[in-house]
Amino acid sequence: MAAPQINKQSVGSTNNLFQGYWSHVEFRKGGMNAQAADVFYLGVIQEGVLELSREDTEYMGTTFPRVVELISPASVGMRFSGQMDELYVGNLKIALGQDGTVDDQDATENYIYPGAACAFESVMGSLVCRRKRCDNAVMEAALYKTVGSGALSIGGDAAVVGTTVEFNALDDSNGDFGGAADKPLGHIYAPFAEGGSDPTDAGSSRNPN
Repeated sequence: MAAPQINKQSVGSTNNLFQGYWSHVEFRKGGMNAQAADVFYLGVIQEGVLELSREDTEYMGTTFPRVVELISPASVGMRFSGQMDELYVGNLKIALGQDGTVDDQDATENYIYPGAACAFESVMGSLVCRRKRCDNAVMEAALYKTVGSGALSIGGDAAVVGTTVEFNALDDSNGDFGGAADKPLGHIYAPFAEGGSDPTDAGSSRNPN
């Protein structure tokens, strides 16, 4: 066996480095192809984090010492969480899994009733998150079928206060919200920056393939 050689080291390309935050987060009621009236921009989401999870199952052989013969995925998941700073009735309803559609001419709709969040199916939607660099390279992540989950906590401070929000991708293998059998949870759009990237062009968020 030949002695190992080393090729390129450190950064592969500075074009592949991203700084900053998920600066655009929107909830699309009903799915990826929601009408404009059903697309809700959630405003500033501080410290937004996209998390992809995978748990594997190991199959051990009967030789001794035992070795792993097979590794197969047991579960996979997508989740987006962060701190929502723009607190108003529409955003808070979405974070609670309710309908964010609000008639601003009807004062009674300014009330939020957490116990009324049982009709989850009617408020399912897609979450689309984007971040953009100075050179206009855009990265996009989408959860095809999701609903606001987790606990909201609105504290007090001299600085701006917000609340944590969380969205978990659910199975959309039947394609009701924009997924399919081969893409049941969502997608990440992360092209080579030097090739230019804007997922709003050519409808990539509608059809990422």
